[in-house]
Amino acid sequence: MKRLSVFLLLIFSSCCFSAVEDCSGRIPVIYCTDLFHPHCDPDDHFDIASLYAIAEIDIKAIILDQNNGNGRNQDKTPGSVPISQLNYITKRNVPYAAGLSHKLTTPEDAGLWQPKEYQKGVELLLDTLKKSTEPVTVITVGSLRDVAAAYNREPKLLREKIDRLFVFVGEASKKGYVDYNIDLDINAYIRVMGSDLPVYWVPCFDGGLWQNNGNASFWRVSHRELLAKASDKALNFFIYALCKKDKDSVEPLQYMDGEVDIKARDEIFAQKRNMWCSSVFTYVAGRKIIHKNGEFVSIPAETDCCPKQVVDLFTFKDVAIDVDRPVRILTDAKPDKPRKVKIFQIVNKEIYAEAMTSITADLLSRLGE
Repeated sequence: MKRLSVFLLLIFSSCCFSAVEDCSGRIPVIYCTDLFHPHCDPDDHFDIASLYAIAEIDIKAIILDQNNGNGRNQDKTPGSVPISQLNYITKRNVPYAAGLSHKLTTPEDAGLWQPKEYQKGVELLLDTLKKSTEPVTVITVGSLRDVAAAYNREPKLLREKIDRLFVFVGEASKKGYVDYNIDLDINAYIRVMGSDLPVYWVPCFDGGLWQNNGNASFWRVSHRELLAKASDKALNFFIYALCKKDKDSVEPLQYMDGEVDIKARDEIFAQKRNMWCSSVFTYVAGRKIIHKNGEFVSIPAETDCCPKQVVDLFTFKDVAIDVDRPVRILTDAKPDKPRKVKIFQIVNKEIYAEAMTSITADLLSRLGE
């Protein structure tokens, strides 16, 4: 009972914002993710760990998406577990809350009819924006349910306080293709993609499933390449996640301080991973990407370096889209009613996968510094 009490106390403390932390000059971010434990898709753990590893980013709040809208996914497989572990490793106190339990019924649905206990995600999002003294970047890597509901409740607030809205979803070029994230809540995506918010669109695929012709962030990588330089605590974080450790038999925070299970490490090193988001977060932070000593790394914008080392790997360009309800999202906008967003674009395809892997591995090696 005493061990359980200590664990609950640590989990509770990680839900509270630390007023002591000096966040001056850092970029405020609200992160919306369908993160679970045991995991639904392990790339979510790599993404959030990379976000925590970027010192210039001040994570103001994390909204835990319920994913497919069946009601209580965050109760059954709580994303609060990996968040508490990352707060512990990095000595942060990032607040979090679970989002709406069911899909929106229409694009205009504010979700107010849903159970009170699942309103906390939208409420945390709105409260964080209201309290912020500067515009906030919002990143979504699951459904857009909570952002859409927040917009339907207080559109003026979101227009004024959201500086950039990064949306990892969809297909860049193949008409009619509907990816997993769109299907999680089609009404939410229609609402947000068709809104007047400053959307930075990062398609999951370009040219169909598992394809990337230049306007998607997708690449493949081995765990060994990503984690070879990770600290023991970081390795334990991923072993706990990927091996689906039982939180009732192995306390999540105590596991971070234990010796690395070499057998488990070697097992996960042999696995591969589909990736989309982690290295793109360096753009959010305004970092430069450089090629030095045979490796690609991201460095703070103000860091001095040789101009010849700077690499243009990806950028965002203006594009007109049309959000059409039967066909979902199209990139050939109707001339009479275009919707302008910024879309992800790879600048150097030849080195893209290698560079994204190297950048992510470097971030993960710095987790908890």
